[in-house]
Amino acid sequence: MKVLVVEDDRSIQMVLELVLTRMAKCEVALASDGDQGLALIRQFKPDVVLLDLMLPEIDGFEVCKRSKEDASTRHIPIIFLTAQPQPAAIARAMSLGAAAYLIKPFDPATIISQINEALAKVQAPRIG
Repeated sequence: MKVLVVEDDRSIQMVLELVLTRMAKCEVALASDGDQGLALIRQFKPDVVLLDLMLPEIDGFEVCKRSKEDASTRHIPIIFLTAQPQPAAIARAMSLGAAAYLIKPFDPATIISQINEALAKVQAPRIG
């Protein structure tokens, strides 16, 4: 299972990488900004993307929008993982095609559960 984490906070990247590699036995790629995230969505071809909203370069909304507009990547579930709890942000993310919207701080078990839910919707193998 391949997971792309698009997150500009290095400490959160490290925690997610640890959780996903050790608890869920995933292959993980990391991106620190929106441009790098878009490039890795195309190159790494993840099974799921964990995406922060507030990123350098282009924000998570734009990453999600562009990913869903691209025929080669639109099937990849995107789970927002952000500190932005505003209902308008949640509604916008979901309208752009997000599979889920999780608020930081996060529980590792919830992350794995949401990944499995998103993968079940596209009938991909489950993790952990």
